[in-house]
Amino acid sequence: MMLSFTGIVEDGMMSMDLEVEGILERLLDAMNRGGISEMAALVEAERRRVERVTVHVAVTGTSRAGKSAFINSAMGFQDGDEGGPSTAPSQGATKPAPYRRPGFPCCTFWELPSVEDASFSPGDYLRAVEVDRYTGFYILSSGRFTQQAAALADELRRLGKPFYFVRTKIDMDAHGYKDREFAKKALQVIAANRFACLDLDYAIARFFCVSCHESERFDFPACIRALQNSSPPLQRHALLLSLHHLADKMELKNSLKELIPVSAVYSCVIDPVAVEQLPYRANIGFLCEEIRLYRLLLGLDYPALSKRARLVGQPAFVLSDEIQTRMARELTEKAVAEELLRWTEKNVLVSPNNVKWIPLLESLPGGKLSGASTIRLLDAMLEQFMDDVYRIRRKVANVLRGD
Repeated sequence: MMLSFTGIVEDGMMSMDLEVEGILERLLDAMNRGGISEMAALVEAERRRVERVTVHVAVTGTSRAGKSAFINSAMGFQDGDEGGPSTAPSQGATKPAPYRRPGFPCCTFWELPSVEDASFSPGDYLRAVEVDRYTGFYILSSGRFTQQAAALADELRRLGKPFYFVRTKIDMDAHGYKDREFAKKALQVIAANRFACLDLDYAIARFFCVSCHESERFDFPACIRALQNSSPPLQRHALLLSLHHLADKMELKNSLKELIPVSAVYSCVIDPVAVEQLPYRANIGFLCEEIRLYRLLLGLDYPALSKRARLVGQPAFVLSDEIQTRMARELTEKAVAEELLRWTEKNVLVSPNNVKWIPLLESLPGGKLSGASTIRLLDAMLEQFMDDVYRIRRKVANVLRGD
């Protein structure tokens, strides 16, 4: 029987992101052509393709503006961590230097040479650093932005490349930093020189003030989210995962949720095994690792909780006691199998936003029940973990208020 792709949208739910929709179309086509074996090979390849999307981010600006410190904070490095740039005084980068976090290779930050030579040419500079490589540019200064920085931004706008002005070391001069007048003074060269494509209002909308040593304060999370929001969907997903410590947790959850049906199908056709009491086979080890990743990305693992507790002067248990989800506390394959069985016994329906997956789910070895139950399991874990995130936020707020 030919599987059909209906494109149905129910109960006002929005259709899937076009890139996920494309994955579904390709899986349906593979199933029609070659059955389970061809579709299984493709779902594995599609997951690898999504995981291998790499975002390249450029960090430039004046010397001693804190480019290395900015990269360390953006990527969650501590001084001396493997893979991070040194913040010790130096002559600065003479050619683009890449940095990526071990375990999160889908985002690379590049420290570019400084832009302050009197003979600086933005066109020559961007050709030398291979401008097409980068998704976006951060232009840093610890004071007023120079003519060279403004000229670089002017050329980037002409080329259609996202860029952001970042005023660093704001903890040393924070008074009035959110005022328009503060931004105008920092960006004065733009107003004075009236660059061809760059106007002051456009620049102010892309102006952020950060302290590279306090990434949770000032505009640091906002300047990272600006890059995420200007990126194509799969690159945005890669940025949310790589920079999860600065991501908006609801946006991160929703991005993970989009790919749950792909993970569910994977668990049903790639190395599934018999599981006690389940009426179908499933890859429980894979599901356990998916849930472990959700827990890590949402900041519910012990290292993340410990760091956050230290920031508010409390022991880690003060925050970990707020966690109510079983698998945020103790994650085992046995617990995952029991939870999957619970959803299977409920014989849950496919949610309206996943109705397009029904033709493919019905063709799985365990039938629609296997895929629908697995989707519901992963979806429930994300929702329950988010409830834990909110409880921890409330606890932090109470501690800061002295309650």
